[in-house]
Amino acid sequence: MIEPPTPATPTSRQIAFVTGSSRGIGRGIALALAAKGFDVAIHGRSNLAEVQRTAEEVAAFGVRTTAITGDIGDLERHEAMFDEVEAALGPLTTFVNNAGVGALKRGDVLEASVESYDHCMLHNAKAAFFLTQAASRRLLARPRDPGLYYSILLVSSVSAVAASVNRGEYCVSKAATAMVAQIFAARLAAEGVNVFDLQPGVIETDMSRPALADYQRRVDEEGLTLIRRLGQPSDVGAVAASIAAGGMPYVTGQVIRIDGALLLPRF
Repeated sequence: MIEPPTPATPTSRQIAFVTGSSRGIGRGIALALAAKGFDVAIHGRSNLAEVQRTAEEVAAFGVRTTAITGDIGDLERHEAMFDEVEAALGPLTTFVNNAGVGALKRGDVLEASVESYDHCMLHNAKAAFFLTQAASRRLLARPRDPGLYYSILLVSSVSAVAASVNRGEYCVSKAATAMVAQIFAARLAAEGVNVFDLQPGVIETDMSRPALADYQRRVDEEGLTLIRRLGQPSDVGAVAASIAAGGMPYVTGQVIRIDGALLLPRF
């Protein structure tokens, strides 16, 4: 078990809050940020033990961390989550809007249910919008240290632009996530906060596990991706950490695809 963090005072440190970071892509991002010296808040929906395990991995890099839980679909919980993070670590410089959900059931779009559509839209679109709004308000409410880099990263998906008829409601919700990134990039650029849309391709996670065997076959036999392997959470983490550390200072509002060239147009 990690020790409860000592309440922080403002410091010139990069401090990140990564939603959905107890496992999968979010965990990959959190570990990559920690490796660059970020203090990182680890978040999961309800499994505190799992969140704490990842927080312990983050702490092993010699940075500060805290573990919090909360359903991002509960909009009334958003401010409390940010309050918990900042009470433990200090003022945020970096917010990674990663938590999301898949369709309740893969299947023909003609059979998609209202329940599954609402599930995807609540977590991937509505929650993403209002979490980004809450993070933005905090970043703009205080003076920003010119020695630090401020950013918001939204993790959408290649499904924001590539139609998948067996999970149409997921694609629609991720297209909305991508637009959230564009809107807030336009609003925050003049304030010194850069916003990016990260679009992972086929990444080996619990969410993608039911379809991994078919994706692997298509990679091996059909050249689904030009880089002939499935993606790993660490691949997304490497990109996210580079951006958050200021590796793209004159860029905002851009889509960064971590997809092994899955969507590269070709004959």
